[in-house]
Amino acid sequence: MDDLKENLIPNLHFAENDEEELAEEIGLPARPTIPSLLQRNSQINLLEKMDHSGEQNKLNELRNRKGTVRINQPKVTRQDKARPPDDEQEPFGESLMLLEFGENAPVEAIQWIMDKIRGRRVDGGMELMVRKEPLSKDSKTIIFHLSATHMKLLEIADDMGFMKRTNPASYATSTWPVWMRFFYDESMALEDILTPADRQIIVKHALETIKAADDEHRIPGTKIILYHGQSIIQAAQSAELITNLYSLHDKRTLKELRHRWIKPTRVQPIDEIRDYFGESVGMYFSFLGFYTYALVVPTVFGFLQLGLSEETETVPFFCVFYVVWMKVFLELWKRKSSSHAYRWGTITMTNLDEPRPGYYGKLARDPITGKWTPQYPKWKTYVQMYCVTAPIIMLCMGIAAFVTIFQFYVEAYLAELFGPDAYILYLPSVVNAIYIAVSTLAYDRLATYLTDKENHRTQSQYERHRVNKLIVLEFVNNFLCLFYIAFILQDMKMLKTQLMMQLIVLQFLQNVFENLYPYLKKKVGLKIVRLFVKSNYEKLKLAHESYDEMGLRSLDEDDPRVVQNRKEAILEEYNTYDDYLELYIQFGYVVLFSSVAPLTAFWAILNNVIEIRLDAYKLCSFFKRPFARRTKNIGAWQLAFETLAVISILTNCGILYLSPHMRELGAGLTREAYTLTFLIIEHVLLGLTWFIYKAIPDTPHWVRVALAKAEHESRQALKREF
Repeated sequence: MDDLKENLIPNLHFAENDEEELAEEIGLPARPTIPSLLQRNSQINLLEKMDHSGEQNKLNELRNRKGTVRINQPKVTRQDKARPPDDEQEPFGESLMLLEFGENAPVEAIQWIMDKIRGRRVDGGMELMVRKEPLSKDSKTIIFHLSATHMKLLEIADDMGFMKRTNPASYATSTWPVWMRFFYDESMALEDILTPADRQIIVKHALETIKAADDEHRIPGTKIILYHGQSIIQAAQSAELITNLYSLHDKRTLKELRHRWIKPTRVQPIDEIRDYFGESVGMYFSFLGFYTYALVVPTVFGFLQLGLSEETETVPFFCVFYVVWMKVFLELWKRKSSSHAYRWGTITMTNLDEPRPGYYGKLARDPITGKWTPQYPKWKTYVQMYCVTAPIIMLCMGIAAFVTIFQFYVEAYLAELFGPDAYILYLPSVVNAIYIAVSTLAYDRLATYLTDKENHRTQSQYERHRVNKLIVLEFVNNFLCLFYIAFILQDMKMLKTQLMMQLIVLQFLQNVFENLYPYLKKKVGLKIVRLFVKSNYEKLKLAHESYDEMGLRSLDEDDPRVVQNRKEAILEEYNTYDDYLELYIQFGYVVLFSSVAPLTAFWAILNNVIEIRLDAYKLCSFFKRPFARRTKNIGAWQLAFETLAVISILTNCGILYLSPHMRELGAGLTREAYTLTFLIIEHVLLGLTWFIYKAIPDTPHWVRVALAKAEHESRQALKREF
């Protein structure tokens, strides 16, 4: 215990056998709520920095007690207050963010930005701690490691309005200190309030909120123009002065998570995934797991349908079942995502109307705020969308149509040469599936390029338009061939063969591509960089010497973070777009033609069971640590899945309408009556989906009650303050 006191907190000295008395004096709950000396000392340090008079008085009383607590405070002079805070006084902890400048970045610009990052908040800085990474003979860029104390992180989180779980008992009395309300578990300490993802989000937010002042019109040493209130870091990123901004993996935490996650016999640790990677990644893996479990039901019915034979009176019943299953699955997912959002503190989150980093335009006064901001005419965005993007999308659709029709000509030609039962007839379908997998990569880059050119103002607008392009391109690319077979050729046997071939081959190729490429990049990427990219060691060395004059310390040469960064810097960046798109395509194969190929759900669930563990392994092993993003749902992808569900009603009704067996059942009806019957069935099914939508609330009852209770408690707490 004595060693713990001396090593952890050298400025605090405790007398013997007075720990419980000390806790009582400060106003903390009795044991076992305060489980460790580290937590108590951290709380005292926190009290020391607070301005609340009641808590400060308690602290003053503790200072006056002889032999109990002595808090040594360095004397602060007026000259010290004028200087930026010296982060050398605090131990440099975890590297929360890495800032990489290009080799041609002016020293003056880097020094100015570093002063902003380290500077006092009252002067427009963020008081973060900075260490520069030592140079090596292979160095190509200048890299700085950023960190912050737990207290500084909590201070910034408070400014952000960061929502965290609290102890409900803390609202029943006003005697609880504010900071104690976040200890909802007896084993918690101060550093446990924020998760690894929270710390990453907070530091990134701190960097992005370093704004240009009235008299700061340009980044020194560059031609980068600033307007009042603009994010300096985002401006530097847009101008490629800052070439990279990323985080290192926390090896210990990642190892524990990977051990629990990749084992196929264990349930996904969704909360731990969210704590490390953030809400966006946690929400994706929760959706993947929920969707996989939901596929069990159509898989069972698919085998049942196969056993009863597809050409019987039971087929319409199965179509009705698929409609109900799709809508119930999507509505239940909304409820589950709401539960996650409540527990993770994002359910009341709103997207601020802030310009995204890549947004550009001429500086003009905002008509609402009166501030100088970049303004880009909306009509230019519309011109780009309708005169450039739309024709390119239509051209891609035309290419997909040509490939589809050409495939059938090749199949017909091979059938004449080798006969209708030859195995070589499967070759065009396999080639088409490979084409679809390869073109998916091209479409992803095309959608990003076109959306960049449209120059949408906010990040939410940008993401929505990018997802919409991907949905249209991939829908045509994957399903046009199947629509052609179903409604032009009207060959249900060929449709089933083509669908299963595309699904199986596509899923296999996607798993190979998305795991092999990151693996190879990790294994040989650093060697390729050393071979082809020249180092400017002497030039960078001169810059580093000037940073020494600023008081910027370097990490030790043998610091494990230096070696870790050199390995992780060349890794691929992960985002959930590709994985959501893969699920979207798979969902289309499952539901669009379910009446013809009932076993698609089985192949999908088999793929997803493997996919969950493969995605977990690749994310923990082959990718950079992604930026944590706070989200309360799956965004535009929810609408994409719901749109597929509606289209599937039309396709399955259309297939049944064209089915020879159904035509035999309706032989006594006129053509008009037969058509009208299916139109009525179609509208009844659409009405059924609307009824399910209304019958199942998006938010569970317990979440609505909890939100109402939290609102009530907040109002009561506000009344007590006044």
